[in-house]
Amino acid sequence: MNCEGLDISILGPAFLARLLVLSTHVPLGQEVLRREIIFLDLAVAQIASLSVIIAYSFGWEAGGWQIQLIAMSAALLGADCSIGVESAGRMRKKQS
Repeated sequence: MNCEGLDISILGPAFLARLLVLSTHVPLGQEVLRREIIFLDLAVAQIASLSVIIAYSFGWEAGGWQIQLIAMSAALLGADCSIGVESAGRMRKKQS
């Protein structure tokens, strides 16, 4: 491994910025989990974008209608799964 590219003048500020982001995101993430807040729209968007990345890696055309159909199908499937998980969680809370 060549360590010549590890310049502290570039990596130092990036490392400090990483620590700053980490120090703010961990407490906020813990608060979100404590309140049981789920950002469903973000989760569905991530599922759709992941399906586009997977389809593109299989060589499908980036702007084709097939990609749009795959993204929409994945988003609907992800939303349906999250609704199922949420209702199952509610049923468990009622039983407790």
